[in-house]
Amino acid sequence: MRPKTLLVLVAMVVALLVSAPQTFAQNLVQNGSFETGDFTDWTTTGNFEFTQVVSGAFSSFTGAQDGNWYVTAGPVGDLGGISQTISDTAGAQYVFSFYMNAVGDDPSEFQALWNGTPLLDLSDPNTGGVWTLESFTETGTGSDTISFNFRDDPAYIALDNVSVVQAGGTTTTGTTPEPSSFILMGSGVLALGGAIRRKLAR
Repeated sequence: MRPKTLLVLVAMVVALLVSAPQTFAQNLVQNGSFETGDFTDWTTTGNFEFTQVVSGAFSSFTGAQDGNWYVTAGPVGDLGGISQTISDTAGAQYVFSFYMNAVGDDPSEFQALWNGTPLLDLSDPNTGGVWTLESFTETGTGSDTISFNFRDDPAYIALDNVSVVQAGGTTTTGTTPEPSSFILMGSGVLALGGAIRRKLAR
């Protein structure tokens, strides 16, 4: 292969890497994993006693599902709750998901709602003490409210890693490739191409 042809191919590869669309979607929920250590960006409602954001082991739970912090909710007798209103695109499909952890306390209840409509309503929920993913696909209206209601008279129900992302994407939690990473990769490919060209020119 001619050196010039090789360099053209390398340049094309670099251009594709830099311009490649990202497959990661932004989580529209603010403080979805409660990593502020409190309920920042959330509105609290109802009976909010015995409800807090904690880290590490607590009651029947060994720790957070994502990050360091998570919610433990144990209102007695009546439901308490948290909610958040998000801005999205009307008509677009969104995946509303979260992790919950419960051990079947009696009486207890857990609800997840989209614009006031219950998507999940469990009496004495029991995930066996492990984090369990719940996921629902909903249609955005431009401004939508997600809510959770809970009650656990004997102990606690746990909640973590709440997200709303456009359908077809994944949240940016974790290591999302940055454009600078693609540029560095491209620079390395260019350098390799230059070395090969020098060798072929001998």
